[in-house]
Amino acid sequence: MELGVVTLSLGCLDFPSLLQFLKDIGASTMELSTADGVHNNTLDFTAEGRRAIADKVRSEGLSIVSLGGYSDFTIADPDAVQQQLEQLRWYCQLALDLDTRILRVMAGNPRPGLSKTEMVDNIISGFKAATEVAEEYGVIFSLENHGTLINDLDVMLQIVESVGSPNFRVTLDTGNYCWAGRTIEEAYVFFEKMAPYTANVHLKDFLTQPDRTVQFVPLGDGELDFGKVMEALRGVGYQGALLCEYEGMGEPKELIAAGTFDEYVAQLKAGTKRSLDYMRLLIDA
Repeated sequence: MELGVVTLSLGCLDFPSLLQFLKDIGASTMELSTADGVHNNTLDFTAEGRRAIADKVRSEGLSIVSLGGYSDFTIADPDAVQQQLEQLRWYCQLALDLDTRILRVMAGNPRPGLSKTEMVDNIISGFKAATEVAEEYGVIFSLENHGTLINDLDVMLQIVESVGSPNFRVTLDTGNYCWAGRTIEEAYVFFEKMAPYTANVHLKDFLTQPDRTVQFVPLGDGELDFGKVMEALRGVGYQGALLCEYEGMGEPKELIAAGTFDEYVAQLKAGTKRSLDYMRLLIDA
């Protein structure tokens, strides 16, 4: 399994600095973020810019295993759904231009005025239409268990099994399930049940706070048993990448205002390196 990083967690680095850092810590691959302003606006997604990104990544001996895309299918309005499909079509071409065939997608957040059942039905309907786009481009849409709406084992299974396409899989995030209020024991069941559908993995660790919220920490410093995570993945023959996503401690905008942003970046880099080192030792063992 390749080891890499979700670059959204290092979005404060410009792209050349990001690539150098990944080389320095021994990462071999990445999920490249497409968030607005990420990497200090140093990513150029024009046709010429895409070629430059792909060439630069290859020249540094790295790869892009997945692309961090965004989508929202909680809505039922046909025009809004069509807009989402066109956005996914754009992402698919971007993924191919950057030499990857995995696109991380989102389901969407709770929408006022709609019940959970209505939103889940909309998500299923939307992704059934979206998989036609994925199949056209030969891309896998990999749904992340992100947010509060779908961090629910029954809901995730319902969505994946109802869409029922080999081009629709899961991005398994090991921190988001407990972030959404689930117990660690529930999380291990979730990992096991989701493993057969997993095409992409985001690795996070955390400590549960007295108020039941979670504080993300470097891998190996928290409560998760990554041996159990690896057992679930190996049990289904998972051969994809393992992507560390250490998000640091604190809100970047607040840290900039407080004059401690440089300390935040240093801590972010150190935590990412420790996470990668931890996973490397675990895999080798």
